[in-house]
Amino acid sequence: MPVDTHVHRVAGRLGLLDPGVGAEAAHGVLTAMAGPAAADIYAATSTWYATGARLPRARPACDGCPLSGICRARARFRSAAAG
Repeated sequence: MPVDTHVHRVAGRLGLLDPGVGAEAAHGVLTAMAGPAAADIYAATSTWYATGARLPRARPACDGCPLSGICRARARFRSAAAG
């Protein structure tokens, strides 16, 4: 699975990658999660890339994010914005 900045950011925010896991290591982790079917890998990559490209990097708009219900980073970003 290709892991670019967008895919890496979304996977990290969702808690699919441990903190500090780089793109090279993330490639194997995310490929294993997507499963062996090429169609599943393509679908996961396309979805994560598109989502990552739309999400603000520095200040996520958690309330408008379609992944906010499953995002492990949401509480951290919301508390930083409030404080």
